[in-house]
Amino acid sequence: MAADYRTQALQDPTTVLQELYRAHGNAENFPRFVAEHFSQLFETPGSYKRIPTLNVSSPPQSHQDRSLVRFRAMVQDTSLSTEMYLSKHNDGSCGGWGIYEAEAESSSSAREVDYTHLQECSVLWATSVPAESEWCAHELDQLEGGMCRIICAFVYDRNEVETFKSTDIVTFIGIISTEACVLDRTQEIAIEVPTLHVLFTKSHGPGLVPRVFPRLVRRTEENHQGVSIGESAKPIAQDNADTRRELIRWMAEEALGGDLRAAEWVLFSCIARVQSRHPPLLPPSLVVSRFPAPPPVPSTVGPSATPVPTLSAVLAALLPLTYPLNLSLESLNKTRYTPESKDEDLHAGVLQLPQGTVMLVSEGGVREGQLLEQGIMNVRALQEVMDAQTLAYVFPFSQFSFPTDISCIIVTEGRKSAFFRTDFNIPLCAPNDSAAVAALYKPADQIKMPSPEKLATFRDLVVGARCGKVQVPEATSEHIQAQFVLERQRDRNVTADDLIRWMTVSKLHALSLHEPTLSVETWQHAKALDDQRRALLS
Repeated sequence: MAADYRTQALQDPTTVLQELYRAHGNAENFPRFVAEHFSQLFETPGSYKRIPTLNVSSPPQSHQDRSLVRFRAMVQDTSLSTEMYLSKHNDGSCGGWGIYEAEAESSSSAREVDYTHLQECSVLWATSVPAESEWCAHELDQLEGGMCRIICAFVYDRNEVETFKSTDIVTFIGIISTEACVLDRTQEIAIEVPTLHVLFTKSHGPGLVPRVFPRLVRRTEENHQGVSIGESAKPIAQDNADTRRELIRWMAEEALGGDLRAAEWVLFSCIARVQSRHPPLLPPSLVVSRFPAPPPVPSTVGPSATPVPTLSAVLAALLPLTYPLNLSLESLNKTRYTPESKDEDLHAGVLQLPQGTVMLVSEGGVREGQLLEQGIMNVRALQEVMDAQTLAYVFPFSQFSFPTDISCIIVTEGRKSAFFRTDFNIPLCAPNDSAAVAALYKPADQIKMPSPEKLATFRDLVVGARCGKVQVPEATSEHIQAQFVLERQRDRNVTADDLIRWMTVSKLHALSLHEPTLSVETWQHAKALDDQRRALLS
């Protein structure tokens, strides 16, 4: 019986909704009742996966009108005005969720609208997650292909929508249709746009595909969370260390000219995230300097074909959320990095990315020229993201900064970034002959990928480390304080900033080993890594 009812909800959710209204229409908060009902109906993973997904291979127009679908999206704009809808028609039937009275009946009774039945729903734009990697989408949906681009979502449960913030990742489950919408308020011309009348939602954390920390066992087909349920399960430190070593070697060989040291620092950036805002414990920015510029592009190929560092594809194979940003003076001067409100609509900016994104910024396409006002504003916006993890949203007479969580890795040909101040600088030590430089920009299909099982352990290590926290036991804390005093005695130039930097590196090192507590050994090794890095810069 439950299976038949669930099938009916998949094929004809409107009828199920109307029946629900006839039985429970007097509920104090019917939209909330609807959300709870459908959420419970599809609460098991098996039943939830039966809901069709909106994506490139299955766009809105390929689905039957008013069928049930789900769309995982980033909330782009929550500033649209609420809309009024008739929650109960004159015949006593359910209103809302795109359910309207028959045209003839509604026209004859237009003057008899009971305004006490008018309620508000929230309207927002939701776009496909801009930084989502293919493997992440496949793990969540078991489907190939990118996501649908953008949709207009009508959310009737007002309590639920009040929790949404710009750049949140949410899966909207509802009834697909089309609605007339005014996209250009200066012309007031309504066009039909894909619309989702939301029945319930599922929120996602910054990790999207969470993994445990610390890792307990190797990932298997039956165990997609990397967790052992048996009582004998225990952290396997040696396996974590071996996996980490293999991961660094693979990253170095495929994307960094064999430089193991640079690969280790890139790994630190991959697992860094906002740990706290008060006090600020933010992901440190990294520049990989001395990174060769891309090989010359043939004159027959347009400027848009500037090669992308292979590191971009390597990061996409490891991380659920990663975004490549290839800089050029033209793109800096013409593109907006910050969201801007125009005609009461919020227009997206390049840096409007979900929390938990790792951004790879390449300066290889920058040539001589003039940086205009828009370019200067864009550079400032990205610097603000790196320094304070905030992004300004520009409104007609003001601007407000909203929190972000974007870890930034910059690759540049010079000794330091041409535009940005970074927390860490690691020079690339790799061959610079033409073949070696070309290998740094080889396409994704030329990367030697590890086995699926090995790649799964790499992802478990990286994504799990992003979810972890490291505690500093008293014994380690006392050792660190004593060593800091010794360093100050040896060199009066050593300051508290150096101690903060060493602590940051040591915690990232512990996370990369899946160690929940910072040991003296890990602290010493991390400090040595930082000393070696600084020596390369001198």
